[in-house]
This record gives sequence, structure tokens and C-alpha cells, in this order.
Amino acid sequence: MAKEIKVKKGTFTGITKKYTMSDTCLIKEGNFRFEKDGLKITGNSPGKEARSSVWLKKSAFKEYEELGNVGLDDLDTVIKVMNRFGEIVTIKVEGNLATLKSENKSVDIETVAEDYIKTDTGEPTLEFVDTFEITATRLKDIMADAQLNSDAEIRIETTDKKVTFSNTGKYKFKNEIEALICKGGASSRFGKAFIDAVKYLDGNLEISVGNTFPIRVVERTETSVVTIIVAPLADN
Repeated sequence: MAKEIKVKKGTFTGITKKYTMSDTCLIKEGNFRFEKDGLKITGNSPGKEARSSVWLKKSAFKEYEELGNVGLDDLDTVIKVMNRFGEIVTIKVEGNLATLKSENKSVDIETVAEDYIKTDTGEPTLEFVDTFEITATRLKDIMADAQLNSDAEIRIETTDKKVTFSNTGKYKFKNEIEALICKGGASSRFGKAFIDAVKYLDGNLEISVGNTFPIRVVERTETSVVTIIVAPLADN
């Protein structure tokens, strides 16, 4: 007998967009692992500049069953397809078909064998100098400053109880935020991949940084956890 789940359309598309990231980091496929405690998806961007890992908890679903692993590709189109439905969508998986239903509309989507999904290469081992909190709104405002320049690099530095974001280019912005738990000593540079990777995050974020080291951004809500890791630019 086929298993099925029910979920709000916006909840499912929202977590999928956070997983896929955007533009230079856009992930187009993934193994959707419907496990005992909810949906988990993990993958790397095509150029390996960024890695995303999402967990949509069981409590986020209206009805939930363990569907197992469901491989999907062309995810940007899958999101568009799901947006064609009503607020609550039923997802049923049987054989190599995932069926989406809402009211008087349904669509069948062919799934992809797990072995053909090549986005996940394992969790990296990371050590950080400092961790601080920032709202997604504030971070996006800082990114927007940098984007007034073409191909700007963004440097993140920590000092005692403070974090400084600065960028290269004609318009050299500097944004400082208070971070009482920072001890200082972290300094890393990032390119456009950082902006593209965090584009769809919202709410409160926890950012961990090192010295010429990848950055980790974590978004936690009552029903989900999203973790983004982005590689730094190498210092010359």
C-alpha cells in the first residue's frame, strides 16, 4: 500500500528552496529522505563551493509517514509545479512515481534512483574561532551593500565582542555588529557563492567563522533546521 504525507505547500517549497540555494550554488537534484523524525536533504552545489543540509521536522507536516528515500531532479521546476496547487498538498509515493494532489488536481512526477543522485559527498570536519548571531534581514542588507559593486569580495572579521563585514570594490562598505561572545581572531573572505547560498534563509541565524576557513550558517525554527556551509576565497 502506498504511503503518503500531507503538508502546507509553502512549508515544503520553502524548505526545498533553502536546500537548493540559488544562482551559482543552485542544486538541481536531491535525495528526499523521509525518516522517522522528518524530512532530511543534504547536498553540495555543482562547483562544491557550498553545502546545504535541511531537516523539516515531523511536526511540520499535517500527516506524516516514513516514505523512505525519494530521489528528485529538476528541483526548480518541481517547486514551480507544487506552487500550482492549493494550500495543503498530499504527496504519495508508489514505485517510481511521486503523486501530488490537492482538491481536484494531481500530477505524477517520475522519481530518480538514489544511485543517480550525486550531490552529497559527506559532512566536512570543521573547527571555528567564533560564533555569533545575526538576523537574516540584517545579513541580507549587508549582502545588498556589497552587491552595489560588481564581483565584490566580502571579508568577515571578529574582534573582541564585535564582528565586521567589509567588501572590496568602488563602494567599500563596512558593517559592524555587536557580538558579546566573540573573542576575536577570525578572518575569512567570501565571494558571490556566499550571497547565493544564504539567499532564502530567514529569521535568526547563527554564524560560525574561522581564519581563512569555511563559514557555517544555521537557521533554526520550531519545525526546521537549515545548515549552510560555504568555502572561503583563498588568500593570495
